[in-house]
Amino acid sequence: MKRRILVALGVLTIPMCVLGYGYWFARSHGSLFVSVTDVSDRAHQRPLSPVLLTFLNAEGRALAEAAADPTGVVYLSSPVAYACHVVEQHALVSIEARQEWARCFARQSRWIPTWIRRVTAIDLRAAPCLLQRIPVSVSEYPDTWWLWWVPLPHVGGKPYTSFNLSISIDLGRCAVST
Repeated sequence: MKRRILVALGVLTIPMCVLGYGYWFARSHGSLFVSVTDVSDRAHQRPLSPVLLTFLNAEGRALAEAAADPTGVVYLSSPVAYACHVVEQHALVSIEARQEWARCFARQSRWIPTWIRRVTAIDLRAAPCLLQRIPVSVSEYPDTWWLWWVPLPHVGGKPYTSFNLSISIDLGRCAVST
């Protein structure tokens, strides 16, 4: 009888620990997708590049910065400790760079949830425009970790919360488009 209780407790404890770890990981690790679109030509909207973004909290304090590469892909650029873009560019040609990118992404994914929920506005710089304190809302999409998460990389990997921010700018008028 006592042995059955111990086995039952073990059977319940292990899944609870795995699910608890998955919940904690999903809440404490995230990725960020930012799109900035130039809508000045409604028929030919395009990613805006070059562009510099400063993420601001309610007090107007800078929390992070981002920039767009020539293709319009926006990446975090500051603070430097969490900026993985340069390392990512070299990851295709070097095992060491892939390992460094993995370490950088691990740092960045832990850092993003610590500040992104406090973002209320951005400053945007794109020649010839400087738009300050643009009100924004960051969308948050928690991973559906409880449906499939197993702590094995070949089965599904670890759950991350996705944060998304989309901004449309009429560059011809230097104005936010709604």
